[in-house]
Amino acid sequence: MRQRSLATAIGAAFERLSEAVCAWRGRFDSPRLAFAGLPFASDVSSRPGVAMASVATSPRAPAFRGPAASADGLLRGTSLEDGVAERIRAARAAQAGWGSRPLRDRLGVLRRLRLAVVANPRHLADAVPRDNLAETLAAEILPLLDACRFLEHEARAVLKPRTLSTGSRPMWLWGNGVTLRRDPLGAVLIVGPSNYPLMLPGVQILQAVTAGNGVLVKPAPGCSRPIEMLIGLMESAGLPPGVVQLLPESPEAAAAAIRAGVDKVFLTGSAPAGRAVSRDLGEGTVPSVMELSGCDAVFVLDDADPELVSDSLLFGLTLNGSRTCMAPRRVFASPAMVERVLGRLRDKLRLRSTDVSRRPLDEKGARGAGEAVRDALRSGAQLAAGTFDADTPRPLLREPVVLDHVTSDMTVARSDLFAPVLSFLRVSSEDEALRENERCPYALSATVFGSDRRCRQIAERIPAGCVVLNDLIVPTADPRVPFGGRGASGHGVTRGAAGLEAMTHLKAIVATRRWFKPHLETPTSADADVLEQLIRLEHAASPLERLAAVPRMIRATLAQFRIRRALSRPSQEGPRS
Repeated sequence: MRQRSLATAIGAAFERLSEAVCAWRGRFDSPRLAFAGLPFASDVSSRPGVAMASVATSPRAPAFRGPAASADGLLRGTSLEDGVAERIRAARAAQAGWGSRPLRDRLGVLRRLRLAVVANPRHLADAVPRDNLAETLAAEILPLLDACRFLEHEARAVLKPRTLSTGSRPMWLWGNGVTLRRDPLGAVLIVGPSNYPLMLPGVQILQAVTAGNGVLVKPAPGCSRPIEMLIGLMESAGLPPGVVQLLPESPEAAAAAIRAGVDKVFLTGSAPAGRAVSRDLGEGTVPSVMELSGCDAVFVLDDADPELVSDSLLFGLTLNGSRTCMAPRRVFASPAMVERVLGRLRDKLRLRSTDVSRRPLDEKGARGAGEAVRDALRSGAQLAAGTFDADTPRPLLREPVVLDHVTSDMTVARSDLFAPVLSFLRVSSEDEALRENERCPYALSATVFGSDRRCRQIAERIPAGCVVLNDLIVPTADPRVPFGGRGASGHGVTRGAAGLEAMTHLKAIVATRRWFKPHLETPTSADADVLEQLIRLEHAASPLERLAAVPRMIRATLAQFRIRRALSRPSQEGPRS
């Protein structure tokens, strides 16, 4: 008890000291949360006798006054363009120092951030606009912490300079050494979605700062609070104020940031949002990574377990109100398998209907889904589960709907629906399923159910950014998994080692030999002969042909040497008197 009281007293003293310093330096304009018993630059694991108080229960934790709380307020009295431009300048100024700090220092911030969240995960989860706390902890907090630990363990290997092997170096460039480096991009813009407002942009923020970048974050409407709290925790963990800047929630803020000049754009959102950002990027040279909508396919092979398939489809259809970009939308299966899966799914969905129907659906998404369902029913599809009035002039989807006898030319099988709609497409073979799948423009992720060997064979033929075997959605939360779509589902990748590399510029440093530089010598008539034999020496089909080129190469080189010596003789002798 005495040790605990002593730790609390020390923590309070540190807290008062840090607040006094911050007040003196006028830095209360950035978000921060107090660490009780932990200096900002310390590592929690190195202070075994010191406890870290919960950010929720610390009586002296200051209120947030940072980027999110004042994202709009700081722009009052000035134009949006000027305010966003000022944020970019601030991020670049902070990034200059942050990007030059050793990687171990940056990873130390991530470790302290992770442990701060672990101290009270509900506090950060409560900031996410979702009613189901367990779902928020599972879908937002846990993957974010996993991403932190992944970077702590793997970032050094991904970002360290790498010297290339000389095994494939051309013979004529002997002596060259090549080292590859990963440099920060500079200031990156992250545009977050509304369905997972903390985890998806949060992982990108972590990767961006690990790579040494400054960050501009544009949250979805109503989603600033969790990003605000994340920035506050990061700054309390040692991230210099200003490295991560929060922009207003309006789409115009992202457009203003692009016009003001950022070094790369990372967007997670709908296909229309992707097209809008592409227009903003215009003909400029700013690169982008876009993880956009999906209309994900599920391939059910004849040897699949229908119980597992129905459980998985129920989970995917109801997770987060089906507001998940990789939620299952199209199920390809033989008629016999459709009957086996659909019967089980119908019963399970009926038992879950009360819980599912409580989820509010986005009106725009619900109306678009309703129109797609109505058109499918009018074109021959059948309502297999749920209730729906197809005669309503402007139908609005109110609960999960499962359709059967859907075909690939129907809008419901070709659209990025953000509502609980699942369509069964009956096929006679795996080849037909693959052909019909490619008629959809979206290719984000896919799932295959069946024996492991057959699943892998099919997975290799599916054009998608990620294919999961015998499960869906949840396995992609593995922080090692890079994620990105193809076609209308976007381009580039986030997360994993590839996502971290996407936050960097790749630079090659080529060290050359000091004295052998034949390209700087005087051209001669023998040069073509030398190059011809060099080509044979390096690329002839057989060892005998390459060996035969050696004496010819020697003769051509000697001729080249004699010509150069003759050309240089008059200049060496000088003018005669």
